[in-house]
Amino acid sequence: MINDPIRRTGLVTQANGSAYIEVGKTKIACAVYGPRQLKKAAFSRNGTLNCEFKFSTFSCQKKRGHIKDAEEKELSQVLIQALAPAVRLELLPKSAVDIYVNVLESDGKSACLAAAIIASSVALADAGIEMLDQVTACSSVFSNDTIWMDGTEQEEQHHMGSLVLSYMPSLNEVTHILQSGQSDSALTSKAVEQCVDGCSKIYSVMSTALLQSLDTKA
Repeated sequence: MINDPIRRTGLVTQANGSAYIEVGKTKIACAVYGPRQLKKAAFSRNGTLNCEFKFSTFSCQKKRGHIKDAEEKELSQVLIQALAPAVRLELLPKSAVDIYVNVLESDGKSACLAAAIIASSVALADAGIEMLDQVTACSSVFSNDTIWMDGTEQEEQHHMGSLVLSYMPSLNEVTHILQSGQSDSALTSKAVEQCVDGCSKIYSVMSTALLQSLDTKA
């Protein structure tokens, strides 16, 4: 994922911000709309972050449905949990920011989720949404004593466990960890360390992409 996954920002012209990412075979487009005023909602001092994660029907080996399924609803909530700590929602009272993630091609659930978090963070910044820091993400799958970073779908089929870590490098703060499967504490700790290191390297790529986006807009 470190080798310049961010292909383009500002791809969706109708959106306030957008990003397109390729990580190996995984391809993700993200669009951000807002902030928009919530006219009928009760007053809230903090804004609301909404996320919709959707696999295209042709994105996986098995055809996906048009209606959002349980897995997509779960991943939508994970996106909110990973990104919300970085977004300054206190500056957006009675407002909402909407994030739409569309997976065009997937090659492993964990790597796909990590790429979606990165794309969403870049798109938020591209939309001018004020944040404490960019949220980077990195995934790993492990089996016995072996750790694969950004595991492919084939590697996930033979894994014992997986981990997706979301991280704010400037603040040295983890915003979210999603772990599944089985592993001992030593292997998990090693996977966390490698993901944090990966996130720090991805951060510079994200910053460069956003600077280039600013130059283009200027």
